[in-house]
Amino acid sequence: MKRTIAIFVAATAALAVAGCSSVPRNTGTSYECDRGTRLKVDYVGDGAIVRVNGGRTMVLKSTPANSGQIYENKSGARLHRQGNGVMWNTALRSAPESCRVVYTPL
Repeated sequence: MKRTIAIFVAATAALAVAGCSSVPRNTGTSYECDRGTRLKVDYVGDGAIVRVNGGRTMVLKSTPANSGQIYENKSGARLHRQGNGVMWNTALRSAPESCRVVYTPL
């Protein structure tokens, strides 16, 4: 558990120092949401690094869930992963978007 936390903290620090440009492109899982949002998610330790529409990057931390996996941050962003799909929500939206995995060519 301590090792997982250390990995997550190191990944978060690396992103902060590098201005989020260190997240490599064409890695992780790509999702397309029902309202047009595109997500690229790298699951790292107990967290998720989410790139929204190819730009803004958010670091989310795993939180307890009754089903699937939930990742959140203090700004209100939330990613709920169940199977091959996710539900995505930010503080700016009143209802979550349903997202499905899409293939991203290398």
